[in-house]
Amino acid sequence: MTQPTSESGALPLYNHASRKDWGVGVLVREDGGKRAYLFEDGEERTMANGFHQLMRRVEHPSADQRAFYERQRGLIAAREKANASPSRSDGPSFLDQVEKLHKVYPAGLADPKWVRDVRGEGAAERAPRHRQALIREAQEQLSVTSLDALLKAQSFVQVWELVVALLSHTDLVPAAQLKKPKGANNERFRGLAQAVRELLHGAAAYETRFDAYLSALNVVFGEPPRWELATALSAAFHPTEQICVHPSAFRQQLKVMGARGAAPARPTAVAYTRFMTIARLVASRLAEHGPAPRDLFDVYDFTVVTLGPAPRARAASVKKGSASSTAPAAEDADDAEASDD
Repeated sequence: MTQPTSESGALPLYNHASRKDWGVGVLVREDGGKRAYLFEDGEERTMANGFHQLMRRVEHPSADQRAFYERQRGLIAAREKANASPSRSDGPSFLDQVEKLHKVYPAGLADPKWVRDVRGEGAAERAPRHRQALIREAQEQLSVTSLDALLKAQSFVQVWELVVALLSHTDLVPAAQLKKPKGANNERFRGLAQAVRELLHGAAAYETRFDAYLSALNVVFGEPPRWELATALSAAFHPTEQICVHPSAFRQQLKVMGARGAAPARPTAVAYTRFMTIARLVASRLAEHGPAPRDLFDVYDFTVVTLGPAPRARAASVKKGSASSTAPAAEDADDAEASDD
């Protein structure tokens, strides 16, 4: 898999507002509203609810700070890997997942059936599951030039209509999440259209852009978005950098990799960062057992194929040009599982 470049503002490093002597910190755990950070001085410190705002994102880390981040990321990945023991009795192991993948796709992610049925290369017709066609469509229709032209013309509704049309061609987002709100007018979509542009093309840290997108969706639809809608767009446009989250399957993946703590039913930037850490660990582990993922869609589909709904439940999602008809069931399972966490 081609790894995204670590541009200056992309590293999840933080400073405490009043304790510069601690150095920068890396978020290592979130549980029960508390966040634990490992700092350069070697101490791990937990911030309770109400104190999160004291941690400020480091927008332009120095070379030493970047090196600290890389060391800690390696240690965190090693810890997660060590916890992912094949002897776990409360669920499948990572090796179980690989074995399940190879039963259907003997050559793994390079298997001709995977390349045709999942990536869509060489397929006679496009299906909602085909990732290559989705990536091409997203990058063509939602380019910065196209979005800026629509924003300049104040065609705010049209921006969202492009997003809905794009996501309706996939099996990533349940149809119920793509319904247009009642009484919507062009001005109501101004903030959301601008948030879409910034999400895909902005220069701020991704967590900041992600939070702004979540807020804009909340304003337009009157409720917080679900994981699928919150993450599918960035994944389609930046498939090597961002991932779409299938909530029930990804929660299972957290458990398989030995991660501690619960993931919220509704998306947050902190929880998304945690999913991304696990996704990159899965990508690394997959490369140890066969061909490396070409992007994070391969990681997404590996997770869903090996931990998601049974094939019979997912089969109805192959209707051409429509969002998955079975995805809302996954949504319900997501809520049920979240309540158990």
